[in-house]
Amino acid sequence: MGIAMSSRTHSRYAAFAAACALLAAAGPGLAQEAGSVTFATGDVTAARQPPVALAKGDTVLVSDVVVTGTASRAQLLMIDGAKIAIRPSSRVVVAEYSYAEAAATPGAVVTSADDSSVLELVKGGLRTITGAIGDQNPEDYEVRTAVGVLGIRGTDFAVLLCSGDCAFAPGVAAGTPVPDGLYVMVTDGIVVFGNEVAEIVINAGEFVYIPFDTREPERLDAPPPVFIDDSDLQFVDDTGVAGQAGTDDDTPAGFDAALGTRRSPDPDSSAQPPEDPATEGDESRRDAPAQSIRGIDADGQQIDLTPGGAPDPQNRSITWSGGPLDQAATQFSATLVNLPDQYRLDAGNNLTGFFNEYPAVRVGGGNADFAVGTAANVETGFDSATVLRWGRWSGGVASIILTDGTDVSQDLGAQSLHWVSSPQYAQAPVLPVAGVANYSLVGGTAPTDNAGNTGILGSATFQADFLNMAVTSTLDIQINGSSWQAAGNGGIGTNADPVVPAHLFNGSYGAVVIDGQTGGFGTFSGFFSEPGPSSDPAFPGGVGLTYSLQDAQGATTVSGAAAFGNP
Repeated sequence: MGIAMSSRTHSRYAAFAAACALLAAAGPGLAQEAGSVTFATGDVTAARQPPVALAKGDTVLVSDVVVTGTASRAQLLMIDGAKIAIRPSSRVVVAEYSYAEAAATPGAVVTSADDSSVLELVKGGLRTITGAIGDQNPEDYEVRTAVGVLGIRGTDFAVLLCSGDCAFAPGVAAGTPVPDGLYVMVTDGIVVFGNEVAEIVINAGEFVYIPFDTREPERLDAPPPVFIDDSDLQFVDDTGVAGQAGTDDDTPAGFDAALGTRRSPDPDSSAQPPEDPATEGDESRRDAPAQSIRGIDADGQQIDLTPGGAPDPQNRSITWSGGPLDQAATQFSATLVNLPDQYRLDAGNNLTGFFNEYPAVRVGGGNADFAVGTAANVETGFDSATVLRWGRWSGGVASIILTDGTDVSQDLGAQSLHWVSSPQYAQAPVLPVAGVANYSLVGGTAPTDNAGNTGILGSATFQADFLNMAVTSTLDIQINGSSWQAAGNGGIGTNADPVVPAHLFNGSYGAVVIDGQTGGFGTFSGFFSEPGPSSDPAFPGGVGLTYSLQDAQGATTVSGAAAFGNP
């Protein structure tokens, strides 16, 4: 399937990160027109300084970052005639766009070596029908993503970047996982995808998936569930209605037509659902409200029990830190989404078991099942606003079994394992696509070191920049007579290193000062969570974070957990 990547494709892919950085700093005053908005619904903006709301007829500039909010869509008509449909909760960068004919006499056919069309899909998904650049100069057309670059030969195709934020298509069983990564679907023409691992040709009617971890392209035998009946990627006409298959207008058929699947009803349609035969003709029965039955779930939140029986457990995001483990003097923090059968709670809903990453310091390292074992769950806490829980396992032996069956259980007599657990959820929180939120510390564990000492978390700050998908963390710790101050930065979702689901983040503390001396280092990771009060309802209400620091000599490791709220 895969072949060695060409030098041209490799250079394209290698330029992606550098281009993102340059675009972020580019000034809109130097930008040229790239196209215009032909359809916009909901919250659609261009991330300029300051951000600009986009509506039908507005100009799109080179270097614009087009951002769509939740339940928002946009369609662009580019200067070479290309069409781009952008899904909700997406971020698309117009990195380059120049076309000689746009400045020539109307009707003239002009090509130029300077023609170029480069888009960067940072988050979400888009569908595009290429214009003159793709038809005349396909080598000058690219769509860059976090896992590789797509080139074309005149085509109609869609790409979708899933990072814990892809919803299921109608008819797909609830709970069916949609693996994170890039999905590519070609309706017409040919797409060539390439990265540092392989290059693959994708023909019309084919589907390819590229996972974040291996980055190895995989052909799919059937359409992925995230594309079936995806009305978000249908092109619309001037009235805002998706074009129908088989018409002669310039709005192509939706994905459902290409797949032979049923077209989803337009969410804005005024059509009413069929009447329930049991209430047909009986207005009093149809309008009478049902008597609801309320209850309390495992997070202490009200739930609707009207359908009968308690709801099934849902997923939780769990972050943990500790160190050193497995006789290795290293700091470590990791976060993972746990399915209902991967975590365990005690009678107080505190975490007694979970599935997560384990420091890869030995052959066989990777993910593991963690259980409290004979250790005690101490300093457990709960914040009713964010619905976050935290604690640390201390004393005794925690059971840790790697996925290959290796037993790496840890004696916690001289150290602790710190954790934060999110509320349960069926779908991961959807993050905003712009704005900066400063979170306040609402709870956490006492920091501990690997010599059995317990300290004090004097203060901690956490800031999230959702436009740039970046986070900042600071800590002020007093432990064993020493003062530790840490400041670090990290990324969210696909901007993290390594890439994580959209509502998770990770980073490193590049500046750790111990008793006034610089030289330490550290790491942190965590998740964004709902619900929780917020000054801006668009921001997630809570943040769970775990951290692990180490001195320059590698002799002392300090770990802990913190919960944040009130953005």
